[in-house]
Amino acid sequence: MRPFAASAVLVVDDDLDHAQIARLVLRMLAPTTGVQVVHEASGAIARLDALPRGAVVLIDRWLHGVESFDTVVEMRSRRPDVHVVMLSAVLSSIDRAYALACGAVDAIEKPSSLDGWREALASIVGVDTDATPRAA
Repeated sequence: MRPFAASAVLVVDDDLDHAQIARLVLRMLAPTTGVQVVHEASGAIARLDALPRGAVVLIDRWLHGVESFDTVVEMRSRRPDVHVVMLSAVLSSIDRAYALACGAVDAIEKPSSLDGWREALASIVGVDTDATPRAA
């Protein structure tokens, strides 16, 4: 995936721990980039119009037991300038292809370590991880 110079990031995840990890790592990697967190698809749709041009939406594949592919389609139809990246705990090649067909710019598996989160999110926001401080 090519990195984005994200103007803002909206994290959409019903897993509170994953949402918090993503928010904290993003703030560490790109402290001047605004990061918002919502836990439901409806919250993401409600905030979509307020996102600046060039924002990135990180959306979990499963939100409260419902797949979020339709939410990706709606987001892209309303805001084609927003980059949507789907995250999933388990992602097959078919799931990834479907996410891309729905309008996501990428679909990635959720990392299993803090370093994994750091690498994945750095690539999304276009930050060189060698130039950013690591958490102690």
